[in-house]
Amino acid sequence: MIKTKYRIAKVLFCLGLPALLMSHSVAEAQRLTIQIKNGSLTDLFKEIRTQTKYDFIYDNDVLRAAKKINVSVKDGSVDDILKHSFEGQSLTYTIDKNMVVVKLKASTEETLTDNNREDKQQQFSFTGRVEDKDSKQPIAGATVSFKNGNRKGQVQTDANGRFTIPNLDNGTVSYTVSMVGYGAQTSTVSIKGSNVSSETIQLSIANGELDQVVVTAYGQSKVRDVTGSIARVTAKDLENAPMGATVQSALQGRAAGVNVVIQSASPTSPISVVIRGASSLSGSNQPLWIIDGVPDYSNNTSGDVSNTLYNLNLNDVESIDILKDASATALYGSRAANGVVIVTTRKGVANMSPTIEFSTRFGLAKQNFNGFKYMNAEDYKKFSIAASAEENFNQGSFDYFTRQFLDEQAFFRLNTSEFDKSNFSPLATAFHNGNTNWVKEMTQSPWNKDYDLGLRGGSNNLVYYLSLNHGDYQGVVKGGQSKQFGGRFNMEAKLSKGLKFGMNINGSTRKTDNKDGMLDIIYRIRPDMPMYNEDGTIYTHDYYTENPLTTLANTKEGRVENFTGTGFLEWEAFQGMIFKTAYTTGYLNSQNLSFNRRGTSYATDATRSWTNRRDVTSVWENTATFARTFGKHDVLAMGGLSMESFKGNEYKMNASKFPDDDILINFGSAAVRGLLAENYYRNALISQFARAHYKYNEKYILSGTVRRDGSSRFGPGKRWGLFPSGAFAWLIHEEKFIKENFSQQLSYLKLRASMGLAGSQNLGNYDWQTRVGSTTYNDAPAIVPSTLGNVNLQWEQAKMTDIGLDYGVWDERIRGSIGYYNKVTDHLINSQPIPFSSAFKNVSANVASMKNRGFEFDITADVLKKQDMKVSVDFNISTNKTFLNKINESVKDLTFSDMMYIKEGERVGQWYGYKTYGRLFVTQEEIIALQNQSSTGAKGFYRDGQEAPGDLYMQDLDGDGVITKDGDRTIIGNADPKFFGGFGATFIYKGLRLNAQFTYAYGNKRLWDLPRTNSGNTGNFNQSYQIGGQSATFLSPYEATLPRALPYGNGKNSVFSDFWLYDASYIRLNALNLAYRLPGKLFGDNLLQGVDLGFQASNLFTLTRYPGFDPQGNWSSSKVGIGMGIDNSTYPSAKTFSFSAKFTFK
Repeated sequence: MIKTKYRIAKVLFCLGLPALLMSHSVAEAQRLTIQIKNGSLTDLFKEIRTQTKYDFIYDNDVLRAAKKINVSVKDGSVDDILKHSFEGQSLTYTIDKNMVVVKLKASTEETLTDNNREDKQQQFSFTGRVEDKDSKQPIAGATVSFKNGNRKGQVQTDANGRFTIPNLDNGTVSYTVSMVGYGAQTSTVSIKGSNVSSETIQLSIANGELDQVVVTAYGQSKVRDVTGSIARVTAKDLENAPMGATVQSALQGRAAGVNVVIQSASPTSPISVVIRGASSLSGSNQPLWIIDGVPDYSNNTSGDVSNTLYNLNLNDVESIDILKDASATALYGSRAANGVVIVTTRKGVANMSPTIEFSTRFGLAKQNFNGFKYMNAEDYKKFSIAASAEENFNQGSFDYFTRQFLDEQAFFRLNTSEFDKSNFSPLATAFHNGNTNWVKEMTQSPWNKDYDLGLRGGSNNLVYYLSLNHGDYQGVVKGGQSKQFGGRFNMEAKLSKGLKFGMNINGSTRKTDNKDGMLDIIYRIRPDMPMYNEDGTIYTHDYYTENPLTTLANTKEGRVENFTGTGFLEWEAFQGMIFKTAYTTGYLNSQNLSFNRRGTSYATDATRSWTNRRDVTSVWENTATFARTFGKHDVLAMGGLSMESFKGNEYKMNASKFPDDDILINFGSAAVRGLLAENYYRNALISQFARAHYKYNEKYILSGTVRRDGSSRFGPGKRWGLFPSGAFAWLIHEEKFIKENFSQQLSYLKLRASMGLAGSQNLGNYDWQTRVGSTTYNDAPAIVPSTLGNVNLQWEQAKMTDIGLDYGVWDERIRGSIGYYNKVTDHLINSQPIPFSSAFKNVSANVASMKNRGFEFDITADVLKKQDMKVSVDFNISTNKTFLNKINESVKDLTFSDMMYIKEGERVGQWYGYKTYGRLFVTQEEIIALQNQSSTGAKGFYRDGQEAPGDLYMQDLDGDGVITKDGDRTIIGNADPKFFGGFGATFIYKGLRLNAQFTYAYGNKRLWDLPRTNSGNTGNFNQSYQIGGQSATFLSPYEATLPRALPYGNGKNSVFSDFWLYDASYIRLNALNLAYRLPGKLFGDNLLQGVDLGFQASNLFTLTRYPGFDPQGNWSSSKVGIGMGIDNSTYPSAKTFSFSAKFTFK
């Protein structure tokens, strides 16, 4: 691990050093190559600005008298070029640092009287400092445009945000300070015989929808010109993300239509990101992630080391743009059916001296079981005896597990009147002498930490950014951890006029140890069992029961090394015409190693397994873009070609029967060597794409895109897919009627609509081919068909329709959007049953069509906006309903388990099970009355003839007097929320910033599976006070909220019904962030130029009626079906409290 970190750091340093040296040499030597024929001094000044950090101050009237110039210089200095150009001119110049001041020669100045000569010759300066209004951080590279009499000019702020305008005459100086991403600030100052030093000028981040720039497919666009539905999360939003957050989890509650669900507080927790509902039955429903223009193919929900999104450092992220509709996504064609998330990382800044940022954060994590508590040994004994005794007394016989607790012959010598389940004596061997609080022993409150170091800067010709990061996170369950180290370097350099070169390189390594199944082991071990034997070895009960200490000692380790490098050339052939070519290669090497010791459940010997996966990805993209304005007509056209290839190898090995569990555990020491396998996989994608964008008179916008993809994952004749889109937008606020009557109130209003197709290739690399596998027959190797292929498989296609309204009122103090979408996905791929005569059970086929539709609304309001104080609030809400439109007759319905299946025309996510009356049987008389009504069924019983008070009271839906699987099950709820979203508030006062971010969901039903499974496993599973203590075993049926517990194997009360579904609606304070930036005046001209201090808490409280650990977490998968709706209680949630500090050096 240390060697790997060193290699990554060394590579990044070696790559970054030349750029830094180049930047230094450019800044110092400023060597230029200039060719000007019969041009003006203004042309020369423009060219010098382009190639250097120099600025020019001059009077336009003075330059009009200048002679034409001819310059042909290669590798010349600024001073030499200016001397040559000013020969024979009536002008002269002076250079002060990077400022060139041009004026008339003394001999040509007008004759002055003695009284005014001194004032005319004496000139003055105006200095100031520009900073971010919220953070108080200096803004480098801001442009200060000024006018003083007849003189006009521009200067730029330096690395400390300072600027100086020299050689000013007495009178008024009007100036405007502007910077990309900020609102411009205009003011005036009076020069009265002395230099003027202004107060600090503060710029506010541009709230205006019109000013912001979002990243789109293969380009950028102002928000006002976007015709699609795009949501943006900025770097400032990401600053409020909880410690240890990933690029996926940071989106939670931030954007309408984006449902982010985090499985647990584990460092390796899976995270699901679903945009506008699920679009696939069998494949991933996760969006396509684009990192700096490069697709990331590990975008699954898994938290294991193969998912490289977990390695992306949030401090490196500049913005995240979420593309939701066809107009925004169609240009990514075959991979855009689930939406597209574009991540843009930080870059260097032109004309910025090297700036170093170092930040660190330390945090404490506290497990949160939502009040859940397991029984101690004594209460567990009473509970187990009572449950076993009552049920077996009713049955008249003992089952296998009850015989472990009670003396069968002595038990049945009792009569009913003497039966007292609470006082019955168990066998001497029934229980152990331990009293172990397994949850306390196996959980912890760890301190986590991370560090980030960044360097950025640049000149006119070169910008660069270099960062290193390290994170060390432990879980609240002992043994779980994630350690990562990463680095990133990018640069862009102007090679010559119109030609630019750039590269983006990042590498990371991550090591994990996964203990996410620890709580499941704790459920299955009783509190009366000790941790250790008398000799100090780990206690082992039986073949089925695993001691959590064994789980802790077992290894489930993952390691990954990931590297991605991109290089590009960009050439502006003439005004508005840009050609770009970019090549990316990516390498991933991941290993998963596990070792299970003796004592692991269902294992008699120690076992070891190893998997090694190596992937290589190549992407070559070429684009040509033309963008020009002709009067009232804005035209943009883009075309491109993309070629991608992916290849990988996977190696697997396992072994068992090792001599011991600690030393001789290498594969060579194993007595039995099992699986030894090697897999190869390949796929390729070639694409052509184009976009056209037209805007007329700043009001009306038309856009269209088309992409044609060819994928190796499909068979001949089915490999190519065409994905077009069209969109329209109307900038209503630009209409004359609105401007004349509502300009003060309505600052921005855009109506947009789009239609189009996006695709999905959610299938394996070779599903269209019939494959073979190896086997043995009579001890001889043989090859047999293993998987039936389908050459008719075709693309899944999502037809998207979207209409929306983006608005801003009162100078955009209130702003947001509202929209409606309808997405129909055809040709869904799933398993289709086939006749057994084929020797196969099923085959992959296009079997169904699914529809998603919903509304989205978001609003942001600046409630208070003063010089030093700002209060803003934001809110978003989304609805989504998913329906199964059509399904092939051969499939009939789609079954995901006995709890859920989907029928044509019905909603996806519906629970299917028994209905109860929401209570228990309370008397034997009501049970007898029901059994007497039974008229059908083989047994003639209401259920099984052995109901007792405390059992669930089921509804007989078909009225036949018997509870049956076929006649008495129905739809009992839906796993998807009716609506979800997030809201937040921000308070800023000078350098103080307080932010609170909430998430919520309403209307979904979750299966909390722990009480259901525990109700039929008494004597084998642990029990809690919330479950066992509320059951009819401890309380009377009148008081109990849960049915009586039954011995292991008796699932009467654990059959799936609405009784076990809980309302999972919630509101959660997801993150609370308090930050303070020390005043800039404390630092002066010192190397240290900024200190930011912060405190953050996450998951502070959750308002919910849900009784489990977490109303969102502990799901098993993100596929359509039951996975997200089942709470497996495998990991507790956690509260975190962290402290941060960031230091800026310049």
